[in-house]
Amino acid sequence: MVNRRTFVGGLGLAFGAPAIRRARGEASPAAAPLIARRQRVIVDNDFAGDPDGLFQLAHHMLCQSAEVRLVVGSHLHEHEAWAEAAEQATQASAKATELLGVLGMADRVPVLAGAEHALTDTRRPAMTPAAEAIIREALRTDAESPLYYCAGAGLTDLATAWLNEPRIGRRMTLAWIGGPEYPGTPRPPGPPEAEYNLTIDRLAAQVVFNRSDFDIWQVPRSSYRQMMVGYAELVARVRPAGAAGEYLVANVERVMKLVALQPPAHRITLGETYILGDSALVTLTALQSPFQPDPSSSTYALRPRPTIDDKGAYGKGAGGRPIRVYTRIDTRLTFEDLYARLAGHAREAQ
Repeated sequence: MVNRRTFVGGLGLAFGAPAIRRARGEASPAAAPLIARRQRVIVDNDFAGDPDGLFQLAHHMLCQSAEVRLVVGSHLHEHEAWAEAAEQATQASAKATELLGVLGMADRVPVLAGAEHALTDTRRPAMTPAAEAIIREALRTDAESPLYYCAGAGLTDLATAWLNEPRIGRRMTLAWIGGPEYPGTPRPPGPPEAEYNLTIDRLAAQVVFNRSDFDIWQVPRSSYRQMMVGYAELVARVRPAGAAGEYLVANVERVMKLVALQPPAHRITLGETYILGDSALVTLTALQSPFQPDPSSSTYALRPRPTIDDKGAYGKGAGGRPIRVYTRIDTRLTFEDLYARLAGHAREAQ
């Protein structure tokens, strides 16, 4: 960890003694990479559903400081309208693989299908290849960089891994897009509803919040709904960015058309905007500050860690370490960085 005083003082030493560096055979600043790896990331998302996960995966893959070590395609709710296959996790992993191919990164990172269904109890579930890979990465002894588990949907695969190998809890930080608003936080008008990602697997959320020892950085519904972009913005800033830009916008338009074809009783008018909530996972990891690495441009509250009840609501504290609950995400940094990276990638591909 580097603080600002150490960093600035080091600059004077580095640039004031080039002859000493050459005599020692050390690399000059010009020979060193401008942006180095600072963290490892496991991406877990329902790529067969809401395309915001595809935007997040593309952004993470284009970042230089975050080393994506594993991609897990996870399941949705059963009988989802936008799922094209019964085996949703398999479909999700295929969708992630398709995106990596469009990016020209098909061989860059392993992609595995997670569990096809939610947990049925909180005992030790059957091991899956995805859970095995999560455990293997978490227990590595040859990696010094911190490990972040970036989950943009349910928590089935992380809970499965922890129930089979609890030692992983102390070896990674969970950044999760999910959970309802906290007391005292404004919520949308109308009757309260269970939050989407939490209800994908309530039991898995209970395992992670009520029993596990993960450090948790949570982006609840009131915060991930801030990650809003205009459709015109996507057309103007993303679509022109080569094959990847066209692919991402086409997947948003696929959902827009799907919604428009629903029966009137279930139809939603999307209007001019779309929420790319999962992009906050990039903000909290790859886009951290260089000083005391932390997502310092976004704000959070430290809260006693709550329990999750059978209805998907927060209960009394589970004890242990508090969790970070992010209340505001730096959308300017997030989306401008995304647009710049997609444009740069398109130029390099020409």
